[in-house]
Amino acid sequence: MRAPDADDATNAAELGAALSAQIGRWVPHDGYHLIGLDPVSGTISFHVTRHGYGMSARRVLNEEYWRTGSTLPFPALFGGPTPVAVLGTAGDVPPCGVRLHEVMRAEGLGCEMRIALTAGGLACGGMLLLRARGGRPFSDTEIARAERLAAPLAVALRRFVAGRPLRLLPYEGPPGVVVVGRDDTVRAASPGVQDWLYECLPAPGGPTDPPDTTGPPKLDHEALLSSVCNITATARRAPDGTAVTRMFTAHGWALLHAQPLCSAETAGEMVITIQTATAEALLPAVAAWYGITVPKD
Repeated sequence: MRAPDADDATNAAELGAALSAQIGRWVPHDGYHLIGLDPVSGTISFHVTRHGYGMSARRVLNEEYWRTGSTLPFPALFGGPTPVAVLGTAGDVPPCGVRLHEVMRAEGLGCEMRIALTAGGLACGGMLLLRARGGRPFSDTEIARAERLAAPLAVALRRFVAGRPLRLLPYEGPPGVVVVGRDDTVRAASPGVQDWLYECLPAPGGPTDPPDTTGPPKLDHEALLSSVCNITATARRAPDGTAVTRMFTAHGWALLHAQPLCSAETAGEMVITIQTATAEALLPAVAAWYGITVPKD
């Protein structure tokens, strides 16, 4: 199968819609999530969805999708014999999958298909296809079709990122700072975080929608959590407790950096810094997306 045409997509949301429409010809679905990965750190670089999991469910999924020993972790699909796995709510549930099944039932979902996207040896993202409860499960024929689509989808995703103008996010405000508690909830945020959300995650109506200035600034906690929950989970698993994400946005590249707070009183809490990316920080990821070999010193 040829790569789905993503050339007309001007942003990640349009790309997700285009790929979903192409996939739907062979594998019908009710909702989807498209995830682009930072090819260096493996954290989420961008994420778009339609009729997918809600925010509370996504927090659980961020923990489960990448955890060794969980049901169908994505890393196993990137390096395994098949890039496709299916999870449903019907039938017997292995102990390690109980939590995910509970989440799916609560979200009104009956079946999920995971497609790991790898292009040229680069783990560049993933596609989740969802079907509502009460619908038919994904068939063996549809799983085989998804396996054939995985490589073309990865090519389309990589071509989309490499085809955008290479620019740093042109935001001149101070870095945004978010403190995430032990329970992964946002405990505090600097005043400029809302501006960063607007730059990195435009309003649903479109990237040109102006921010609401009719009253006191309101922090969009759902959008904020969506941005920081994956990097927080990644940092908690890292040996040094830190993680970096190069965020691919409609306006340019931004940088998220997570690290633990070190005092005894703040043990288990994380601080996330959001700022425009530097050329030095962006170079390894861009080289991977473009297939460029960076010379060693």
